[in-house]
Amino acid sequence: MKIHIYILCLVFSSVYSESVFKNVTVLDITSKSEMRSYMKSISKDLGVKCSHCHDMDDKSLDTPQKDITREMIKLTRYLNDLLNSQSEDSLQSNTYVSCWTCHYGQLQPAARRPGK
Repeated sequence: MKIHIYILCLVFSSVYSESVFKNVTVLDITSKSEMRSYMKSISKDLGVKCSHCHDMDDKSLDTPQKDITREMIKLTRYLNDLLNSQSEDSLQSNTYVSCWTCHYGQLQPAARRPGK
């Protein structure tokens, strides 16, 4: 009897310890609603649809656009961590930099500052 309980515990722990998402290497999101919200914000910030980065038949497949996005997520995290570390209120974490900071709803960020 004890061995059956042990096996059941192993099975359930391995099932629940795995991420709900496949091939998510940079994000620490676990809920589907949070992932959907995050992806919608990136889509809006870049002015693209999901299919720009994802194979709609299998969203977990890697694409060159996903590699770029992963690096940009790391960059924004680094910048936000740096800016938050210099903030006077160390208890509150603020988002200073996001995709919108450079892209303004366009796939390509502006190459130069707009004229007056």
